Amino acid sequence: MAAPRLSTRQRAKEFLRRRAIKFCGGLLHLTSQPYHLGESPTVVIAPHQDDETLACGGIIARKRNEGLPVHVIFITDGSASHPGHPRFDRPAIAALRTTEAMKAMHYLGVERSAVHFLNEPDGTLNTITSAHRENLVRRLAALLGSIAPGEIFLPCNPDGSSEHDATFGFVTDALSRTGLRPDVWQYPVWSWWNPLLLLRRWLATTDCRQLALEDYRQAKAHAIRCYQSQIAPLGPDAAAALPADLVNIFHADTEYFFRHPLPPAGPKPP
Repeated sequence: MAAPRLSTRQRAKEFLRRRAIKFCGGLLHLTSQPYHLGESPTVVIAPHQDDETLACGGIIARKRNEGLPVHVIFITDGSASHPGHPRFDRPAIAALRTTEAMKAMHYLGVERSAVHFLNEPDGTLNTITSAHRENLVRRLAALLGSIAPGEIFLPCNPDGSSEHDATFGFVTDALSRTGLRPDVWQYPVWSWWNPLLLLRRWLATTDCRQLALEDYRQAKAHAIRCYQSQIAPLGPDAAAALPADLVNIFHADTEYFFRHPLPPAGPKPP
C-alpha cells in the first residue's frame, strides 16, 4: 500500500519543521561545550526500548569501549507502540522490543547484567495510581542505590511525550531518596520533533554539552537498526512507528545533553 500523499499544508508544515530542526542543531553545536567522560558508573534511563540508543548510543558505546561501567534501565515494556496490530498483541510487542533492546546493547557493548527491565505497562506512566507510583519510585531508588552512579542520563522534561515526562519525575524522586548526588543530564528525543521544546530546554540551561561520535557512529547506527519494529513498518502496517525524519536526526555526528541541577541535599535517608 502506497503512503498517502501529503497536502500542501502538511508539506509546508514538514518543511518548516525541518528548517527549525536544522536551526536548533546549529544553535546547539555553536553554544555547547565538549562533554568529558567520567570514570564512575553511568546509568541511562530509557522510558522505551530505543530511547537510549537514539539519544545516547554514541556516549554508551564510547564509555564501554573505554572500559567504563554503563547500566541501562528500561522503564516500560514498550508494548503500546502498535495499538490494535492484527499480528502482534501487546505481549508479543513487548517480547519483540526486549529482544531488539538486547541486540542493540550488544552492539553498544553493554553486558546483560547491566541491562534492567522494569516492565511497566507502556502508555500508562502518566495515569498510574499513587500506590503504583510509590512502588515504582522505590524500585528505582533501590536499583540506583545499588549501582551508585556518578552520572545519570534521562529524557528532557518536557520532551513532548507523557511517558518521557513521567519518567523524569520518577527518577528525580527516586534520586532524592538515595542520598546520591550524581551529575544528571537530560537528553532530547521527541524534543527534536517539536523544536520549540528543544529551544525551551536550551534557553533554560546553563550547561549544554556535545559529544562528537567519531569512531562510535557506526556502532550506534548498528544499534539503531536493531529496532526494526520501530524504524520500519511492521506488516501489514504501511508506516513505521517512528517517523523516518526523526530517526535520521539521531544518525548525526553529535549527541547533545543538558545538565539538570539537583536541588540542595537534604537529610541523608535512614
